[in-house]
Amino acid sequence: MSIVIIILCAISAVLAATMLFTKSPITSALCLLGVLIMTAGIYGLIGEHLIATIQLVVYAGAIMVLFVFSIMLLNLNTSDDDLKKKPAIFAIGLTLGLGVFSFLFYAIQEHYSNHQDNKVMGQFTPELIASLGGNSKVLAHALFSQFYVSFEVISLALLVALVAAVVLAKRKVN
Repeated sequence: MSIVIIILCAISAVLAATMLFTKSPITSALCLLGVLIMTAGIYGLIGEHLIATIQLVVYAGAIMVLFVFSIMLLNLNTSDDDLKKKPAIFAIGLTLGLGVFSFLFYAIQEHYSNHQDNKVMGQFTPELIASLGGNSKVLAHALFSQFYVSFEVISLALLVALVAAVVLAKRKVN
């Protein structure tokens, strides 16, 4: 299973580098969608099925629809040969990205090798989560009691971004 996670991470890193260095907004959005799907796959493989489902439904579904809708409203021009124009910049970015990815992989590996005896981190133990009704109830309670202001601020920020995209697109048409 760990080799599959490594492959998903590598695909995600390549998609993220492509997303950053392409000038086409649709290509960037599709690469971001690929990164989000790979992340959901990683969550699923490590046993966090609820977070994988939320990743697919909320981010890969709803947020990407918002991005693509905004791109279509703005009617941005696309370029076919983005990376063909400056291969040196792409190579430098890819090298830096792989360096950062290697460092993060090393840091995570060291963290888990040093904390093998302490597998339960934080205030929620598996017994406490089971007594409270499961992962979904604990997550919903935390989201709508402790973090409800952050939840509402994010929803308002997305609404403002959508309205701004419509206003900018309307200005171009008139």
